[in-house]
Amino acid sequence: MSATITPGKAPMEADEPYQAEDVIEIVPVDREHVYFRIHLDFYNGHSCGLYGIAKQEGGRFVYRESADLSPAPPRCVLRLGVDKGQLSITDRGEDDVSSCSQYCGARGSLDYTIGMDKRRPIRYMERLKASRQYQESVARMRPKP
Repeated sequence: MSATITPGKAPMEADEPYQAEDVIEIVPVDREHVYFRIHLDFYNGHSCGLYGIAKQEGGRFVYRESADLSPAPPRCVLRLGVDKGQLSITDRGEDDVSSCSQYCGARGSLDYTIGMDKRRPIRYMERLKASRQYQESVARMRPKP
């Protein structure tokens, strides 16, 4: 559950609750790459959304935003991994600064952890692989002629 809060209410006092669902899709592309799509919901209707291809690097999968998506640094770097039964996603570097905040609303963050026990099979794999986001991500991964 999430909610829309009204100014003047006590902190964390929600006045309009609504059902929210965080969605994280991770699909193998080949031995070194996964496709991911993340949609996270936060209070007041704020959200984070990002998709792309992450490459395996040192036990994690790392997405590095390409220069054609973001010509000026800093570029988004997102790390996805599993540790102690938890899927962790973070865009924070050693300086603890978020590098992907442009993909989130004011209350959103791509610094997220969820138990692997919440994992469910993707039942719409054919539709996912036919999606614009998946097709675009895989095309970006291929070397340019």
